[in-house]
Amino acid sequence: MLDLAKYASMYLKQSEIIVKASSLTEMVQPRVKTPVVNNQFGEESYGYGWGMKSDFLGHKLISHGGSVSVATAYLAFIPDENVAAAVLINGSGYGTGLFGMYGLAMLLGQDPESLPYVRRERQLMELEGVYQTYKNTMRFEIRRAGDLLTLTEKDKFGSNSITLIPESIEQDTRRFYVLNNGSKVYSDFHLDGNSIQLIHERYLLRKTGNLS
Repeated sequence: MLDLAKYASMYLKQSEIIVKASSLTEMVQPRVKTPVVNNQFGEESYGYGWGMKSDFLGHKLISHGGSVSVATAYLAFIPDENVAAAVLINGSGYGTGLFGMYGLAMLLGQDPESLPYVRRERQLMELEGVYQTYKNTMRFEIRRAGDLLTLTEKDKFGSNSITLIPESIEQDTRRFYVLNNGSKVYSDFHLDGNSIQLIHERYLLRKTGNLS
């Protein structure tokens, strides 16, 4: 971790310990755009060994991450604010870059809970749970799966799962859809205080509990 901090410091201070300052500058210039569209942090591109986001809370963010089996790492810095973050994890699954950006937001004096990916995760997790129709004639389990939700229906004959794709989740009515023969079939979650209702196809269900 200390080595990564020193390496990031070399870029922030333009220190010529290993290479010329001009070479350091060249390494963090955008060279090739990534295939990512509608990026929540502006335009995304590659430099020489570094990835760049043009608008992370109003700043250029330079980063690099990677993994070897279950060892993952992330290093990022914001030149105009002279701050950096390094994350090392012996595990896989949740992106180290998400932890790093959360920390960077704090270093910038911003509320990390306002980051788009954090807010989105919270909105999806809020919908997780057990949903039932009147007298429990139908029972669904809703689980978050990355940026999606899975809906699992269980009965005495077995279980069936489908993927719900978000279309709009910023309001108290959060709309998802499934694709059926090329057509969209909507599922709407309606939030009213502590109550959540789900309209799925022609069925009305209410959230009755948490997942076990």
